[in-house]
Amino acid sequence: MQKIDMLIENGFVLDFEDNSEIPELKSIAIQNGKILEIGLPNDLKIKYDPEILLPADSKIVMPGFVNAHTHLSMSYFKGLADDLPLMEWLSKHIWPVENNFLSEEFVTDAALHGCAEMIKNGITIFNDMYFFGDQAAQSAEKVGIRAMLGEGVLDAPVANYKNADEILSYIEKMNDKYKDNELIDFAIAPHAIYTCGKENLIKSTKLASKLGLIVHIHLSETRSEVEDCIKQNGKRPVEYLNSIGFFENPVVIAHGIWLNEDEQNILADKKASIAINTSSNLKLASGFDSFKSYLDYGINLSIGTDGVASNNNLSILEEINLTTKLQKALNNDPTILPAKEMIKISTLGGAKALNKENEIGSLEVGKKADIILIETDDIQVQPIYNLYSHLVYTINSEQIKDVIINGNIVMKDRKLVNVDEEELIDKAKYYQKKIMEFNNIR
Repeated sequence: MQKIDMLIENGFVLDFEDNSEIPELKSIAIQNGKILEIGLPNDLKIKYDPEILLPADSKIVMPGFVNAHTHLSMSYFKGLADDLPLMEWLSKHIWPVENNFLSEEFVTDAALHGCAEMIKNGITIFNDMYFFGDQAAQSAEKVGIRAMLGEGVLDAPVANYKNADEILSYIEKMNDKYKDNELIDFAIAPHAIYTCGKENLIKSTKLASKLGLIVHIHLSETRSEVEDCIKQNGKRPVEYLNSIGFFENPVVIAHGIWLNEDEQNILADKKASIAINTSSNLKLASGFDSFKSYLDYGINLSIGTDGVASNNNLSILEEINLTTKLQKALNNDPTILPAKEMIKISTLGGAKALNKENEIGSLEVGKKADIILIETDDIQVQPIYNLYSHLVYTINSEQIKDVIINGNIVMKDRKLVNVDEEELIDKAKYYQKKIMEFNNIR
C-alpha cells in the first residue's frame, strides 16, 4: 500500500463534468497538498495507507469557496454604521474610525478574526483590498487560509503610506517576500477611479505587468460614479480604463453594476472578471442590474462578500442564494443562473478571476487540495434530490463541518484547528469597546 497524507473517504464528491443530481460516492487521496487521485472508495481503500483518514459519509465533498472581493481587516467594523448611503457611510463613519485605529497591531488582530470567520463559511481563498498586507499575510498563514492580498492604492495618504509611490514600492517588496509562499499572493488594488487618478492607475497596471500580478478595483458601483466619470473623462468607467491600457493584465472588478453593452463587450474581450457583491449593493442601495447580458457576453463572474462593514457577514452560501433569486426576479426568468452554474461561479469562477483556475476551484487530480465537507444528515437538509440545488437554496454555513486548505485540516467538525475562537471573540469585544469610546468623543 502507498503511504499518503490523507484520504477523504466515501463522500458525495462534486464533479462539474458529471451531470448527476446526486453524484456517486467517491474518495479522494491527498499527498503533498494536492489531489493525488479521485476514485471509488473500495479501490482507494486497498491502494493507500493514509496518515489521516477523514470519513465523509453523508457529506458533500466540494472545492472551497472563493471570496473574490473583501476587505478582511474591516472585521471589527461589523455593524458599526448601518442603513446609510455609501458616501455618507464612508466619509462620516468608516474613514474616521480607520484614520484613528489602523495600525500593524489592529490589522493583525482584525485579519485573524476575518480569516477565521471565512473558514467557518467554507472560504478557502479570498481576494482582499486593504492595507498593511504583511500583517494580513501573517494572520492568514496562522489560520491556514489562502490569500490574495491587494494593497490599496490611493492618491491621498493612507495608513502608513504618504503617497501611491510608497504603496507601489511596498507591494513590490511584499511580492518578493512572499513569492515562494504556498498560501500568500499579492495583488495591486487601486481603490477606485474617484480615489486614484490616471497617473497612479497607469503606474498600477505597469507594476502589475512587471510582476505578473492581478489588479483589483472597485468600479461602476454607483450611478453617480458613472455620471462623474463621464463628466470628468468623457467616457464611461470601463471605456476610460480601457483607454489607458488598464485591462492588459487580469483585472477583478468589484461590483460592476452600472455597465452598458459597450463596456460589457470590452470586458468580454479582456482579461477581466466581475466580483458580484449582491448583499452589499442592496444594503447600501448602490443599485443592481440584470447579469443576463454579462452571461451572454461570456464575462467571467465570481462572488464576493465585500467587507463585513457593508454586508454584514462572510457567507458565500448566503450570497449565491440571494444573487440567483434576485437575478431570476429581475429577468422574470426562473431558469437563469441555475444552481450548478452558481456553484461553479462561486468556486471555479472565482479561481479564474484570481488567475488560479489551473490550481484551485474544482476537484481534479493535480490541483491543490482546497476542499470543504458539508453535512447532509441534518433535518434542515433532508430529503435531497439535487445536491447543487440544496447548496444554493437550502444549506447554510452551519452545515459546513470540515475545511482543508493546501492539504491541511484547518477546521474539523466546525472547530478551528489553528486558532482559539474564544480568544478571537474576546479580542473583538476589546476593540468594540475602544471604537465605541472613540465614536462617543469625536
